[in-house]
Amino acid sequence: MPLWRATDRVRDPFLQMVGAPLLDRRKFIGVALAAPALFAWVGTAKAATPQRIVSMDLLLTELLLTLGIQPIAIANIPLYRRLVAEPALSDKVADLGPLNEPNLEFLQILKPDLLLMADWQTAGLDNLNRITEVLPFAVFPKNIPAVIFVQSVLRQLAKLLSRQTEAESAIAACEQAIANARGTLSGLRRPVYVCRFTRDGRNAAVFGGNGMISDTLARLGLRNAFGGRVNGSGVASVSLRRLADVPDAIIIHFDRGIETDRALERLAESPLWNAFSAVRGGRVLRMPVIYPNGGVRSIERLATQLENGLAQVKDV
Repeated sequence: MPLWRATDRVRDPFLQMVGAPLLDRRKFIGVALAAPALFAWVGTAKAATPQRIVSMDLLLTELLLTLGIQPIAIANIPLYRRLVAEPALSDKVADLGPLNEPNLEFLQILKPDLLLMADWQTAGLDNLNRITEVLPFAVFPKNIPAVIFVQSVLRQLAKLLSRQTEAESAIAACEQAIANARGTLSGLRRPVYVCRFTRDGRNAAVFGGNGMISDTLARLGLRNAFGGRVNGSGVASVSLRRLADVPDAIIIHFDRGIETDRALERLAESPLWNAFSAVRGGRVLRMPVIYPNGGVRSIERLATQLENGLAQVKDV
């Protein structure tokens, strides 16, 4: 039974960007896991720890790999390698196709013990339980601080898969990276925009709200310059001129390769962009992409990248 109806769906820019179906954020499960589904699964599952695991979601794939578990297959391998990248995915992992349109025939051939999926995927893929055991997870934090949320999801997965030691080690490394960065950046008083530019250089996807990017900024003691409304993923699509709302801010943008190169070429010729205080003051940083709904390894990398990048402008 789907968790929500197709008629409940609304437009969500970030989910469209990663190929997810549209949905109403009010339908998100507001806990670290889809807990009733988890407990029901645990109560009926086989005693043996699942060995052949398939993941249909980027966050869940990252968390599996964080626990040292290579899934036998995931949805959209190129997307994982482009947006998440670390931990690295083995070349032996099979690709099931798009996140919301997996190859069901191939899935039947693989015969997995367990399939992990995001709660937003259940509406269109509720027939997967005919093939294998299916466990849906909430993958967006809603009102829970995002860092705590993903740590909780990791711990639940670790308990299910008997990898508690690996989970606690990864969480400790994440917390240490946050502490290190917070100490390094303690003197920084400027607010920070974190965004990615669209190819045409006219708009940006800016991160805020309770998303992972914004919550990590808060954990580092940094002030997010963007206080506008965001979607369930913690992102909003805004006009470029919104990045001038806080003139003394630092602008950090994620490097998305050719898309970013094209955007910067156009911005270099833009009188509006070149008039920004951040541009004139050299407070624009290009940073390797971080998946904005990533897990503890993504948070660890984000903290380290912010520490290294912002240390260059802390006294400007």
